[in-house]
Amino acid sequence: MSQPVSLDSVSSHSTSTTGVSEDLAALESIRQRVLWLSTSMIHHANRVRPNPTGLKVGGHQASCASMVSIMTALWFEHLQPGDRVSVKPHASPVLHSINYLLGELDEKYLTTLREFGGLQSYPSRSKDPDTVDYSTGSVGIGATAPIWGAMARRYVDTHLGDTGRGRQYSLVGDAELDEGAVWEAILDPGIADLGEVVWIVDLNRQSLDRVIPNIAARRLEKMFDAAGWQVITVKFGTLLEELFTRPGGDALRTRILDMPNPEYQRLLRCTAEEVRDRLPGTGPGSTQITELVATLDDATLTAAVRNLGGHDLAALSQAYRQIDDTRPTVVIAYTIKGYGLPTEGHPQNHSALLTVDEYSQFAAAQHLDPQNPWGRFEDETAAGRLCLATADRLRRDAVPAVPDLTIPTDIGRTPKGTATTQAALGRVLLDLTRESPDAAGRVVTVSP
Repeated sequence: MSQPVSLDSVSSHSTSTTGVSEDLAALESIRQRVLWLSTSMIHHANRVRPNPTGLKVGGHQASCASMVSIMTALWFEHLQPGDRVSVKPHASPVLHSINYLLGELDEKYLTTLREFGGLQSYPSRSKDPDTVDYSTGSVGIGATAPIWGAMARRYVDTHLGDTGRGRQYSLVGDAELDEGAVWEAILDPGIADLGEVVWIVDLNRQSLDRVIPNIAARRLEKMFDAAGWQVITVKFGTLLEELFTRPGGDALRTRILDMPNPEYQRLLRCTAEEVRDRLPGTGPGSTQITELVATLDDATLTAAVRNLGGHDLAALSQAYRQIDDTRPTVVIAYTIKGYGLPTEGHPQNHSALLTVDEYSQFAAAQHLDPQNPWGRFEDETAAGRLCLATADRLRRDAVPAVPDLTIPTDIGRTPKGTATTQAALGRVLLDLTRESPDAAGRVVTVSP
């Protein structure tokens, strides 16, 4: 049985402010802008757009925030034109924000989230105006859809011609792994041959209205590993990794890894003084942790407790580079729900909205204008150049035209009497084979 890959250290790709590469700085600028745009779409729908009923329009700012880094690193560094991505339903504003920065979505749509004819609450291939690879909604469906996509591509390649190559990504929340259909798919022995399938799990350890106490990444790793998947875990960011090398660092790592989820989430809502008191705990190594914490200023300390790998662009990029394509892969990324927002880590932030004051403060922190929130990057900036290069890299060839087929308008059979739907389907398929073999060759039934 293979061993999971754990990417705790990303020393060759530091995200510190000194010596940071221009590419990584540009990527960080894009990450911040994607967070701003996705938050602003939901804010506008609920706080700005006229709403005679007064009812909440909806949207999930916190669920978007936990996915921003994961999606930014994927799109702007690793995604290829042949790849397809199924996006976590509540992260649809993140997808629209990325498409907007890539020039794939007109600005006029950014004010239409959950409006009739506007951007959909969940990604939709048929209703959204921008590029959506998979329609997602009910939990579990979006997670498993790319598996069917991989199978469909292989079928078409075998029977009708080459469709190109590409990975099939699923971006899923950790709570979505509770769905039975998810594990039915993971455990199916046929899936082990689909090396192009990649799941990225947003491990924020929160559900609709609570912190989930019993989500254990190590257990998830073992379950995926037992099913034959490559397992890559992205736990910590660069700041924490550097602290782990200091005296007391081993004790700090152990303390964070062993800390129950609810206790960790509480630290995110604490002041620096409260973190100093709570973080060391009372177990073995607490004295060493206290001494280590005493060397940190307040800003470094509060940043450290939220420095998880799922928000570290360098750690995520390194994880994506480890995908070997020889078997299905799962990337388990530790994240914080609401990361970077005033609602960060709150146990009831699932569908919470920023107040007008909180949004204004968020804008000030981003040095952006809340009255004019939809700005793109100038082309001559590093971030603008990266957006242009990414758009060019991801540009897809036109879909080939379907060849002319003879489709019969009548198959020469008049139903007589009563029959089961299963029997009727079988007769229709046989008749289609007789009347138009070319058309019949493009019909795949999922009927058992």
